[in-house]
Amino acid sequence: MSQTDAAISPQTGENRTVTLVIALMVSTIMGLLYAFSIFINPLEASFGWQRHQTAMTFSLTMVFFSAGMLTGGNIMAKLGPGKTACAGGLIAAMGFLVASFTPNLFVLYLGYGVMGGYGIGVSNLVPTSVLMRWFPDKKGLAMGLVTMFLALGTFFLGTKLCGGLVASHGWVTTFRVIAVTFLVVVSGIGLVLKFPAPGYKPRGWEPPTGQTDVWGYRRGNMIRTTAFWLICLWLLFIQLGGLMVVGHVVPFATEQGVPTAKAVLAMGFYAIANGVGRLFFGWFNDKFGVKPSMIIDCLIMMSGLVGMIVIFGALGYPGLLISVSLVGLGYSGAVPLAALLCNSNFGPKYFPTNYGVFTIPGAVFGGLLGPIIGGYIQARTGSYTIAILAAASLSALGIIITLLLREPPRQTDE
Repeated sequence: MSQTDAAISPQTGENRTVTLVIALMVSTIMGLLYAFSIFINPLEASFGWQRHQTAMTFSLTMVFFSAGMLTGGNIMAKLGPGKTACAGGLIAAMGFLVASFTPNLFVLYLGYGVMGGYGIGVSNLVPTSVLMRWFPDKKGLAMGLVTMFLALGTFFLGTKLCGGLVASHGWVTTFRVIAVTFLVVVSGIGLVLKFPAPGYKPRGWEPPTGQTDVWGYRRGNMIRTTAFWLICLWLLFIQLGGLMVVGHVVPFATEQGVPTAKAVLAMGFYAIANGVGRLFFGWFNDKFGVKPSMIIDCLIMMSGLVGMIVIFGALGYPGLLISVSLVGLGYSGAVPLAALLCNSNFGPKYFPTNYGVFTIPGAVFGGLLGPIIGGYIQARTGSYTIAILAAASLSALGIIITLLLREPPRQTDE
């Protein structure tokens, strides 16, 4: 830890590294958002539901997660970061507790999908917003870390820990363990998160000219800018490809003769790349800037998608692992870059209320359209080839969007 990293706020006497550790702990718990797949088979075994009925829970979770991100900024403006994390954690904890008493689909949808998704969305906004203020000198690294830990939370807490609990103690107990975890870590420990005092600067760092914490666009003015719509398109084009692959990589591989166990392993490579890529793109942004990061992200995603046809065809299974890993890297880059693009184009003043809007292209439209489009094309053509190449074309369009993107003039809305 460098002296700058351990810089003490002269206004509060606090070490920002402590804030970083707490924010990463909270973000890790947020990773449970993506763990629903481990509950599908146990729930269907208990109630006899069909797959589309059970899967609707996760669709609701993603929709209400976005709703929580959208409204969380307004809550934070009134309550502050710590109380907002606490409130979101309480809602999520109550949601998982309600889900543990599930007698029918409605209660599962309400507890896990609506309350769980919304609570996680509200809380998830807090670590990002807080670290953006505490690490103005290393925004990319901070965003890379917080989003990487979210991905690691999905893997270690979701797949490993909760997966083991479901196998040994069942879904009811596991839902209740998750509820207690949100109550203790997010509502309890997260309560101490707060913004630094106005005028805070890390030791030895001076903000670039014009880059202070006093400027920013309100949401209404932000959505009137061309930059906002270009950024949303870019996020959608990148995340469509990633979400299309993550939803179909196993059947795609098995259709090409890959054994199911190896196809599932390819998903593991995707997950690892998805976590590591978030940190990489955060670092890359700090080193080279946000627009070069966007272009590299597009190139990586395009290479991975084309590779699923070309490299896989040439090298077989190793080519699949390489290609899937590239797609995972490309998808992961959009996550920290969404926060960085919001901050650099529309300012830090209203970042908590603005950032949630940028989750909509990926979480709502990408999450719903990507898997559906991929499945529809496969059903009509008998192959995923056209869907994959179409997603690669969107990544190429992302480069054009990046070149067209211009930061709007800085202004301070009252």
